[in-house]
Amino acid sequence: MNSFYKLKTVKVQKDTDEAVNVAVEIPDELKDKFRFKQGQYLNFRMMIDGNEERRSYSICNAPSEKSNTLEVLVKLLEGGKVSGYFNEHLHMDEVLEVMPPMGGFNTTYHPSNTKTYVGLAAGSGISPVLSNIKESLYQEPNSKAYLFYSNRSMNHVMKKAEIDKLVEHFKGRLNVVYLVSREKHEDPIFEGRISPEKLNHLFERYTDIDVKEATYFICGPAEMIKGIADYLKKEKKVPAIQVLFEYFTAPDEENSEEMSDEFKAIANIESMVTVIIDDDEYSFHLNSKKESILDKALKDQLPVPFACKGGVCCTCKAEVLEGEVFMEKNFALTEEEVARGYVLTCQCHPTTNVVMLNYDV
Repeated sequence: MNSFYKLKTVKVQKDTDEAVNVAVEIPDELKDKFRFKQGQYLNFRMMIDGNEERRSYSICNAPSEKSNTLEVLVKLLEGGKVSGYFNEHLHMDEVLEVMPPMGGFNTTYHPSNTKTYVGLAAGSGISPVLSNIKESLYQEPNSKAYLFYSNRSMNHVMKKAEIDKLVEHFKGRLNVVYLVSREKHEDPIFEGRISPEKLNHLFERYTDIDVKEATYFICGPAEMIKGIADYLKKEKKVPAIQVLFEYFTAPDEENSEEMSDEFKAIANIESMVTVIIDDDEYSFHLNSKKESILDKALKDQLPVPFACKGGVCCTCKAEVLEGEVFMEKNFALTEEEVARGYVLTCQCHPTTNVVMLNYDV
């Protein structure tokens, strides 16, 4: 389940000056492996300048579109090795190594529902938000959606052509509001970034949104996600199950020093760690105060799945079958997943003498 598969590019199309749409074709024999849920992502692996690089990019498609391709949007980052390659060198019919879809940034739908979904996106955060919004409208004909989408200027709006077509397609069920942070608008409410203050003004303008009953999909800069999620849950009393978000990068947590103190406080022990990968078992010794379980497994050249190594994606997720571990950071797993024993092994250190983890989840 953690393998990479070779897929051919069938679309390499510039979206804006600093972003490219890339679609890979899913052959019939891999359709089951690459079956996906809205809001999931793909891991790519490639060699650049003699080094293996891995990156995760969110899928823009919705399952209900029933496409034989999966498409991602890749924004060019300053100094970005992989994003630079995708934007400047990738070509049609190139073969890429891709892992099957992963991630849990989604919810369930039912055709009888009459709900309101609100997408809150900035920049390339549009990808998983758009996937979720599209699927909600396809699956629930009586539901409606709002998309509040922030960029520096209208020239920087990604996926605009597709978004505008969707507005026409869903005939009044999808309302899109573009916000710009570095150019003027005739109505000041549409100027600036998405923030708790801005969102409060937007709710006052769009009064048909039942704020407490709506379901929210949030993706963008880490500080935006944290601020908006806290605002919705704490000030607007929106149930946590209705506030869904996806981090692309780890937020600068104010309590990072406290977390480090927690790590320092764990016992200094030697542990025998066993990991299950594709039904095979591998064991190694690891001191609780040294590298993470994932880093040790990689040092031993074990076939463990990974991508960001920062506690942001779910690629290195495993289930604790025996023993206990300390997970220093978690920006990807839900509270329910943690309660069921799932951990991000890039952030885990053993705290008992015997630990067993299962990656086949």
